[in-house]
Amino acid sequence: MRELKILLILVAFTLVTYYGIEPFAHKEMHAHVEPVNFDAQAEDINLANLRIEEATKGVLSAEEKLKIAESKATKNADDEKLQQALVDAAKAVDGAKKDLDTAQNRLSSYQELWSSVKETSALTGNAENGAEAFSMSCVACHGVKSQDMEAPFDDALSSEAYGVVVPDLSDAGAIYDKNFLAALIINPAHALKLDHKFNDDRPFPMTPFGGVGEDFNQDVADIVAYLRSIAPKEFDGKEVFESACLRCHDLRYDKLTATSEKNALKGYVGSNPPDISTMIRSRGAEYLETFINDPQKNIAGTAMPRVGLNEDAQEKLMGYLEQVGDSTKDERKTVGFWLIGFFAILSVLAYLWKQGVWRELH
Repeated sequence: MRELKILLILVAFTLVTYYGIEPFAHKEMHAHVEPVNFDAQAEDINLANLRIEEATKGVLSAEEKLKIAESKATKNADDEKLQQALVDAAKAVDGAKKDLDTAQNRLSSYQELWSSVKETSALTGNAENGAEAFSMSCVACHGVKSQDMEAPFDDALSSEAYGVVVPDLSDAGAIYDKNFLAALIINPAHALKLDHKFNDDRPFPMTPFGGVGEDFNQDVADIVAYLRSIAPKEFDGKEVFESACLRCHDLRYDKLTATSEKNALKGYVGSNPPDISTMIRSRGAEYLETFINDPQKNIAGTAMPRVGLNEDAQEKLMGYLEQVGDSTKDERKTVGFWLIGFFAILSVLAYLWKQGVWRELH
């Protein structure tokens, strides 16, 4: 009976640690982010509102500290440290207000972008007209190998000119959300959520589409229709990775090397993007899913662009990354169950053996 009580106590402590302490520790160490959302418009507006809320709290906090600093400085006018603290507090208020203005401007920009996308999405695109519009504008940078359209630059020249290899668009209509494609054509930096990194002084390599006809929104709808018409009906996770990720990221576990030149890529991004072979194991599938879906939720200000995959493409990509980076997952689970079973049987046998020994002694 004593052994059973000890076992129950151990089980209780284990359950409390696993279901109580561990989730709490995870919550404290990892900021909560909203789950994956394939509605890019809602995602942008929600995140922009969250940033405004955070910036507003920052202003209120800075103003409160300023009041305290003013009170102390007034009472001790000769104290240089308190006077400097007052100056610093005033600068902090100005910085917090600038952050709030930036957050509010970003919300306005996203509202304007998605309002334009909404108008475009309401139109019926014409693939033939889209092909013509594409040939008059997009082929200056992009290739479409499936249609025998080679890119104007090879990978080395593309890296030198833009900092990163310009993507081939053969699969774009299949793996990217159609509204994201429209947003990308209308305002690339906003669609990719890199507007914090690029500006008038440092323009984004991909210029916004200027239109080729009289109706800009119809032109965009036509180009999206064209990309969707030439897209493959079937694709796998590896093809998604090669189209959406391989320009920047290595995957050495599958012997894939980023197509962009390393030094140029470092200048474009700010650092060399990591090999993501083991990312799904080191960070976890949930983190990786939200990061691919919208990196700014996990790391505000990151140079990693939003990928813009649709739900099917992202699911296949995650499956591929798990297969490559965590191929022994099922085997580990199976061994774990067998190990638990072994220890359970061993515990029963040890208990029966102990009872038998003590029975003979008494």
